[in-house]
Amino acid sequence: MSLKQILQPSQHYLEIAKQASITLKEPRKQLLILDLNGTLVSRVKGGGSMFVRPFSDQFFDYIFDHFTVMVWSSAQPHSVNFMCRMFGSHQSKLALIWDRTSFGLSIEEYSRKTATIKDLSKVWQRLEEFDATNTILLDDSRSKTVLQPFNVIHPTEFIHGSSSFRSSGECELVQIIDYLKVLRYQSNVANYIMNHPFKSIFNHQLNSFKVLHFIKSEKDGHEVDFNYVKPANQHVRF
Repeated sequence: MSLKQILQPSQHYLEIAKQASITLKEPRKQLLILDLNGTLVSRVKGGGSMFVRPFSDQFFDYIFDHFTVMVWSSAQPHSVNFMCRMFGSHQSKLALIWDRTSFGLSIEEYSRKTATIKDLSKVWQRLEEFDATNTILLDDSRSKTVLQPFNVIHPTEFIHGSSSFRSSGECELVQIIDYLKVLRYQSNVANYIMNHPFKSIFNHQLNSFKVLHFIKSEKDGHEVDFNYVKPANQHVRF
């Protein structure tokens, strides 16, 4: 039996999610929690470099202007530190950076590929001004978010070498910006997401192949256009 089958949202959480959301005249203060690998980043095997989703600069400018932003990743601290380089000057604005040490795992579980659950109540204990009505988690994994399923935006998993990305590109972050523009004015994001979940448009007119490529040994990332790059390119490790 999987953790998803065992763990269920609490009755208290479900009652909050059922409370009808209304559209406000002014946006609410909201918390946006970011997963990293698969959501914003596609790491190269071995961890020496990473590719960041198309339109990341536009996305980061928007979210750091309009949300309180934190990171919560199941990756180990050194990997999270590397991936957070993609935020550039925005990195100092992160309210919290949580990594694998934030899941309460045993020594054995920490070292293994143990299934992890992101229980947002832990965040709400730390950041008391936020709760189920004003918290949004961006995470490609459904299995990690079973306790508060209606506070989550699920983008498609970003894999830089996938056939779908290499053939069509994507603009997932642009679509998420549009969705966040609506959520900012909701009195209860859990209720809104429950009734109007995020849905990706795969063949979007804005689809792009342009990503940022970061290498651990180099300070700054550089742009790579996958519409022109072939796997044999010696400057890009796939």
